[in-house]
Amino acid sequence: MSEPMPVQRHLMQDFVKGGGKDFDVKRYYHLVVANLPFIGVVITLSVAGAFAWVSRQPKEYGSRVVIQIEQEEQRILSKVEDLQPQHLNSDDYLNTIVQSMTNQTLMLRVAREVGLDRDPRLFPPRPDGKPYSDSAIAGAASKRVKAALRRGTRLMDISVEDEEPERAQRIADAVFHQFLRQNFEQQMTVANVATRFLQEQADQQKAKVESIEHELQTYREEHKAVSLDQNQNIVADKLRDLNGKVTAAKDARIRLDTDLEQLRRVRPDDTDGILHISSVAALPQVSQLRAQIVTVQAEFNALQKRYGRNHPRYIQAITTIQGLQDSLRRTLQDVGNILTTRFSEAKATETQLTAALHDQENEALNLSKIAIPYNVLQRNLASERALYDSLVTRIGETNISSGMDKSPFRLVEAPTVSWVPVKPEKVKTLLIALVFSLLVSVVIIVALDSMDDTLRSVDQAEEFLGMPALAVIPEEKRKSNIALPLTVVDEPRSRQAEAFRTIRASVSLLGPEETRKIFLFTSAVPSEGKTFTSLNTAAAFAVENLKTVVVEADLRMPTLHKAFKDIANRETPGLSDLLAGNVPLDEVLVQSRVPNLFLLFAGRKAPNPAELLSGKAFSELIKTLSERFDRVVIDSPPLTAVSDTLTIIRAAHYVCLVVRPAKTPKKAIARCAHLIHSAGGKLAGFFLNRVNFKVGASYYYYYYGDRYYADNGR
Repeated sequence: MSEPMPVQRHLMQDFVKGGGKDFDVKRYYHLVVANLPFIGVVITLSVAGAFAWVSRQPKEYGSRVVIQIEQEEQRILSKVEDLQPQHLNSDDYLNTIVQSMTNQTLMLRVAREVGLDRDPRLFPPRPDGKPYSDSAIAGAASKRVKAALRRGTRLMDISVEDEEPERAQRIADAVFHQFLRQNFEQQMTVANVATRFLQEQADQQKAKVESIEHELQTYREEHKAVSLDQNQNIVADKLRDLNGKVTAAKDARIRLDTDLEQLRRVRPDDTDGILHISSVAALPQVSQLRAQIVTVQAEFNALQKRYGRNHPRYIQAITTIQGLQDSLRRTLQDVGNILTTRFSEAKATETQLTAALHDQENEALNLSKIAIPYNVLQRNLASERALYDSLVTRIGETNISSGMDKSPFRLVEAPTVSWVPVKPEKVKTLLIALVFSLLVSVVIIVALDSMDDTLRSVDQAEEFLGMPALAVIPEEKRKSNIALPLTVVDEPRSRQAEAFRTIRASVSLLGPEETRKIFLFTSAVPSEGKTFTSLNTAAAFAVENLKTVVVEADLRMPTLHKAFKDIANRETPGLSDLLAGNVPLDEVLVQSRVPNLFLLFAGRKAPNPAELLSGKAFSELIKTLSERFDRVVIDSPPLTAVSDTLTIIRAAHYVCLVVRPAKTPKKAIARCAHLIHSAGGKLAGFFLNRVNFKVGASYYYYYYGDRYYADNGR
């Protein structure tokens, strides 16, 4: 395994920048699982409290009335919507009815009908002897009554709950009947108010009608227009007759004028041309002669077939025809004078008729001027009279309908007596308490977790740090009083021993042998267990026949001697004495009871530990140790506590970070990783130390095999 490569993006970067991770369902699932005991306690207390509360509640019995509301309300003023319009749509109307079911007036009537106001349990006698108010009595009834509309229907449920089953039924029945009575009384009140209003309007309208009638009569007398409509008809008829006569006279005059002009263009001896003129042909004397000529000519044609030319009747017929033709020619010679006379007569007639037409038109105009105000008065009179008649009709209809209106409410289900209590609802209450307590406990857990600034699981730590977990070291009860036990040696079959063997295997895969010999163990804050971790990791190397030395570089608060009280104490010479040049290396190296494991204690307390560690002597020492030993394990101080570790990081091949779950703050871990990187150190990974697998083990390490570990020390 080559040098560990950090992930491209991890939560520590977001954390430093002020960001965070998206919602992790799996993490919160394990968070809830880890806190199941707390959730169980909260649920138990909540359900127990709810059960105790429910047990003390009095029993209440229910009764119900079901009412159907008609599709259209039968209103009293069915014919006077214009006087009292109702703009409620269907939903508004139904909701209004539901709300009105518990009004105080109705509830007061119900309470007095069923005797709630006389119940000493509800209204015990007052010390001052004063009666209870109507609002208090109505409130006692309204607390027992609930009205609700069934969704998608016009059915309304009136539910009543009371301590006595029979009284619950009586209250439900009283609510329905008192509501119908109240509704009927309201209808009667509205009808009376509407009747008075209509009567007032009718009286005012009657006065208007009488006023217009007087005004119309006065106008007739002033303009003598008693029969104005008949006069208008007569004038109109005369006007149409004169107009027709003027048009006919004008046509006759134009026709005669045209025929005279044509007669002037015809020769006097052109009989046929003259006869083609319509006015000439229409003359009585001309038409008569032409008819006689046609008759005689017809007789002559018959004589020609029977008689010869010398026959007397033949000769007589010719003579008659010639005489008639001569008479026609003489008449035609005088036709010009006749037409001229007729033209003059037609022109005179046209002039007379035109003058008469103009006179008739003037008379019609004058009559129209008189008719305009007259017609206005008549229309006003008709309109006001119609409105008055309508008001009178509606007054009668309102009086009749006030006692005949059908109620829009119909009883569907009558109330019954039930001996099964409806309250308290024990099962429902306990379920609500269960669900509510579960939600509250989960919210508390999540809220506390969101305020928690530590790392609690391997996955969370790996994602936050962007590096692999080398191992998870479980918390185990110690069998001895040794402060720093050698678990790998003393309890080789324990889970802790297996964890350190896992560390040994993990760091052995970091790269070539010469680049993974020196390991520096550090932590972000004190009390993380870095000395315990470094010592047992070194012991794991030693058990594998790797010659290993533990260098205690924590010169300020050394604790390594507590694990070897038989061979060392706080004053045992060690690293501080060696760096100060007081003793040689061989004198301070101590062989432990574990084969291949050597110890270099911190030594006597030094006044200047930072200066001792920052000098070249420490680097040369580590180099020398790496030549003499297979593994060098350096136990260093916490990074955020002192600067000693920063001066010795470069001397190690890899840095191992010890993290204690649910204790080490994220800020400290982030700063520690930043300092290691700034100092040029290489982070091999981290250990989760002192993980409690007895409570919420899966939360700390989802896939940790707590039942599967080595059966022997190897």
